[in-house]
Amino acid sequence: MKLFLSFAALALVLAACGGGSSSDENPATAAVGANVVDLLVDGGPDGTGVNRLYTIVTVCKPGSVTLCKTIDHVLVDTGSVGLRLLASQMPAELQLGTAKNTSGNALLGCANFLDGSFAWGPLALADVKLGGLIAPSTTVQLVGHSDYDPFQSQCSTWGFPIITPADLGANGILGVGLSKQDCGSACELQGRRSVRNGKYFSCLNAACTSVTGTTLATDKQLQQVVARFPTDNNGFAIQMDSVPYTGAVKATGKLVFGLGTRSNNKFPTLQVISTTSQGYLYGTLSSSTSGNAIFPSTFLDTGSNGIFFDASLPKCVYPYDSGFYCPISDVAFNAALSSSAVTGQSKTSFTVANAATLFDKGHAALPTLGGSLNALGLLDLGLPFFYGKTVVIGIEGMPATGVGTGTATGPFYAF
Repeated sequence: MKLFLSFAALALVLAACGGGSSSDENPATAAVGANVVDLLVDGGPDGTGVNRLYTIVTVCKPGSVTLCKTIDHVLVDTGSVGLRLLASQMPAELQLGTAKNTSGNALLGCANFLDGSFAWGPLALADVKLGGLIAPSTTVQLVGHSDYDPFQSQCSTWGFPIITPADLGANGILGVGLSKQDCGSACELQGRRSVRNGKYFSCLNAACTSVTGTTLATDKQLQQVVARFPTDNNGFAIQMDSVPYTGAVKATGKLVFGLGTRSNNKFPTLQVISTTSQGYLYGTLSSSTSGNAIFPSTFLDTGSNGIFFDASLPKCVYPYDSGFYCPISDVAFNAALSSSAVTGQSKTSFTVANAATLFDKGHAALPTLGGSLNALGLLDLGLPFFYGKTVVIGIEGMPATGVGTGTATGPFYAF
């Protein structure tokens, strides 16, 4: 099984009870409106995916209502920012021109993911439509564009490039993390020694016979699409139906845009937990078998197909991916999440089951899948955490009402 982890460019930063939900309620069934899109967990384009959360995205040539393409099975990823679409899914007749710098040369983007894959390709401008909302003239990335393959080592010299749907397990990535851009001021300013930030590059001439690193203004970078909407742009909620403890062939949910802007996006019973500026919570885990552990860098990531953290649990062996845990019996964890070690906590729980047994069922939705991250202090609450929950994300710098009590300003989570 492929261990898919998002949380792109970690250096720059960007579960319900029993692993599913102890409640009989399905939070996703109630949300309807122009600010709502469907979510789906299934096997993906190749039919073999596990815990991959998809939606449908429509992109158009800026200003056009006819030169458009609707793309299904786009991965929804709260661990990265920006819309990245496989170039193979974008027909030439769409006429999305490559974004250029002030010298008229093409701009390119790079994103490295924790599973060793990387996204390399040119930037372009498009109108992005989700449900009834449109993010106009928004920077997107066209991943795996053959014209720029000769320079992909600029992005990574050891990982494997994302080119086909089989490489990604999707037709694109809709990064809807906490930040407004995927890099922000870190890529806008030139360093003391170079302009290489690892995220953005430009061709040195019109023929693009060579490529170099470049700075890029925040309004030219890959954007958090939700923040680009004219309305309902201060955050969103992911509402996933519960999944049976043993898994399911598929799972469904809703993505609801805006916080406190309509009657369908108010969540007064949820607890707001502010993150650090890097997007982290403070987490503590406890279990009867592994004891207590502290994770100062905890994040919520729908782009990860399991809950990943380091614990004294047995790992799977060949032919299964050793990145996943294969305990003899299920292990229940209690989790306390907070803004810091001293602030109020939100408590939840999840269960880690034997991944080999889970994979053998052939299900796409597995609420008890967990694995090792091999990174001290990191707790990646992946898609299994979201099943049976409403989870709200407040975008940085954007005030929101209708979540918890009073007004909250992002970045924050609420659940």
